[in-house]
Amino acid sequence: MKLMLSLATAVLLAGSASSQILTEDFNSGVVPPTGWTYSSTNPLEQGWIPGIIDPSADHTGWAWHEDEYSSNGTSNSHLISPVMNLSSSLGTSMSFDGDTVFATYLANHPSSVGDGVSNVEVTTNGGANWTVVWTDTSTLSSYPTPESYSPCIDLSAWDGMTNVQVAFHFYGTYAQEWWVDNVVVESGGCGGSGSLHYAISGLVGGGTATLTVTNATAGGGVLLAYSLTGAGPTNTPFGPVDMSVPITQLPVLTANAAGTAAVSTGVPNRATGFTIYSQGADLTSTALTNSLALVVL
Repeated sequence: MKLMLSLATAVLLAGSASSQILTEDFNSGVVPPTGWTYSSTNPLEQGWIPGIIDPSADHTGWAWHEDEYSSNGTSNSHLISPVMNLSSSLGTSMSFDGDTVFATYLANHPSSVGDGVSNVEVTTNGGANWTVVWTDTSTLSSYPTPESYSPCIDLSAWDGMTNVQVAFHFYGTYAQEWWVDNVVVESGGCGGSGSLHYAISGLVGGGTATLTVTNATAGGGVLLAYSLTGAGPTNTPFGPVDMSVPITQLPVLTANAAGTAAVSTGVPNRATGFTIYSQGADLTSTALTNSLALVVL
């Protein structure tokens, strides 16, 4: 069923935009985007740049740190957010979409062959000191398939503070490749519902994909929708969403007693190579899930 901005889509887009403190989708094609800054200890490194269409996935509209080469020395760079005022924020959290390739070059990989580190870090003094709040622990080593994730990071330790910034910190001598997208910092937990999370597995042409939302309202409705035409943002009376119209709505799911709603669906062979932009919502709380942009393999 194709939707423009019908009532059902309006519910999907409503979310809890008032709780959002920072959003960035890197769709401007400029890295760092407006308000963000870049810092590196190595003037030779290329550093954080706009994503490109990669053999593994369509990363246009992402921020990207390539593996670079040892001749450039060790990469050590921060992609730093604007300053945020969390003086009235409670339960502050951060979510983002990430992809990692060449995970064996991460220093913490079980079979590591490199010194790479990918961290999310927080500062309250303009970068003089950093606190690590998340570290990439990807283990998928094959190329060109990336390991994808959408973590929910607890930033409540900085509730009530001003001059707060988050950063993506890349370190490595000839290391991993890292893409990040759809950064959201908000009060009240990721998605405004305390870690409402959406994931798709098995997205392979001719196969069966499973769409799963966790931490939804037990017994409540969960709405999922997708677009094939782009990541938006689509402006609505309720704020932007990471899908472009037309948006296709799936039948409403019912979350079980544990707050999990899932559906399996066949993926046509002809869909291989297309990028699916998808997002969901808990219809009881009207909270949005994280958004996804995945290539059909």
